[in-house]
Amino acid sequence: MTVPEVDTDTVRPPAAEQASRPAQVARSKSRMFGRDSLVTAAKAVAGIAGLFVVWELLVVVFDPPEFLLVGPVSAFAELIERPEYFATNTFVTLQEALAGFALGTALGVLCGAALHYSATIRSFLYPALVAIDTIPKVALAPLFIVWFGFGFESKAFVAMAIAFFPLVINTYDGLGSVPNELQELARINKASSWKKMTKIEMIYALPSIFSGAKISISLAVGGAVVGEFIAGSKGLGYVILLANSQVDLPSMFAAFIVLAAIALALFFIVDLAGRKLVPWKNHAK
Repeated sequence: MTVPEVDTDTVRPPAAEQASRPAQVARSKSRMFGRDSLVTAAKAVAGIAGLFVVWELLVVVFDPPEFLLVGPVSAFAELIERPEYFATNTFVTLQEALAGFALGTALGVLCGAALHYSATIRSFLYPALVAIDTIPKVALAPLFIVWFGFGFESKAFVAMAIAFFPLVINTYDGLGSVPNELQELARINKASSWKKMTKIEMIYALPSIFSGAKISISLAVGGAVVGEFIAGSKGLGYVILLANSQVDLPSMFAAFIVLAAIALALFFIVDLAGRKLVPWKNHAK
């Protein structure tokens, strides 16, 4: 009995084929992710451009007085005319927002973890946090100014106060989202509390933490502006107040556009960081 010859050049061993399949899938997903990202970015740009077009058309059609409403063309002309003025104040607000976001993230994650791991802390602190969060942050801003003065620190702490709460809630919910099966597996394998936290619970909490961070980063920008409204001598909040006192709507709307651009850019940076650090969330979708 003769054994038929097998052409090894055309038939790949099953093991090799199986080994190469994940790499092919990964490359395919990478290409798809790149195309999807470009399409998403193009749609976002088109949407923002469409909003500006509608805004300008409304101004042209209804022709309101300049002290009531101006179009984006006037606002962008103001940005082009005084780029250094807006750049300097934008940098101030950006520093305050990032400092507040960093503080809010650190404290929010720590506080959320404390609520999850300690029933005693949760029973005392959780209701108090909810009550404090209901206080308008504009009302807290003068208190921070009394404590920290009129400088950079008070604005950063206002931004921190606004960015703090979403991270507390999202961290607490994320740490509690671990499936019971994994909890039982950790118990059977006698995993220490530290390993259970770092290897299982924090991994499951990361998507929720990044979701909270995307909310908090935009709120931090608004918090910095709130602090500048109360006691600012520079920053985009101060630009808005000054423009309001002079009925200078082009400068005011220019500051609005810059604030929106900052918040949008920071949001997408945090979102991109989440996609890089939590890739399994996107693959699960």
